[in-house]
This record gives sequence, structure tokens and C-alpha cells, in this order.
Amino acid sequence: MRASVRTIMSAAIGSLLSIALQGCALRDRPRPAAPAAIAVDPRVGAPADLLACPAAPAGFPETASATIPVDVRLAAIRLAIDRATLATQLARLIAWETGVPCP
Repeated sequence: MRASVRTIMSAAIGSLLSIALQGCALRDRPRPAAPAAIAVDPRVGAPADLLACPAAPAGFPETASATIPVDVRLAAIRLAIDRATLATQLARLIAWETGVPCP
């Protein structure tokens, strides 16, 4: 009985040591370089093309008609709502940055 306990203990200790020593093996590898810091002058504004108010896209033609499956219609609604949310967010950011609201 004693021999089996020793065998189990030896196996457990050997397993734990092999796991613990694997962490030590990685110390010889070179560390990756730290990312370079980017300095931004807050007095310089954003480029003009980033401060252009978003243009509203043309909608669907009023004279056309179609039968759209429910899942496609719901996806189109989700896309339209997301685009409107992003356009509103961009317009607010432009108004905040320039002090002039988008028309």
C-alpha cells in the first residue's frame, strides 16, 4: 500500500513540476517592443474631410413596389436605424468640434 501512495505522490509532484517549470522556459524569449506613443496637439483640429456633414442617402423610389420577405425587411430596417444613429452621432461630433451644427 505504501508503494502505491509513493508512486501516486511521485507522479503528482512530477506533473506539477513539469507544469511549473514550463513558465520558466519562456523567460529567454525577447519581449515584443512597446508600441510607440503618439503625441497629438489639441490645438490642431481634425482634417476638413472628417468635419464634413454626412449627406442623407436617397431613399427607395415611391413608384416602385415589391414584396419583401419579413427577415429581409427587418434587416433593412436594422441597417437604416444603424445608419441614422451613426449619422446623428457624427453630426453631433462635428457640431461639438466646430461649434457649427450640420444642416
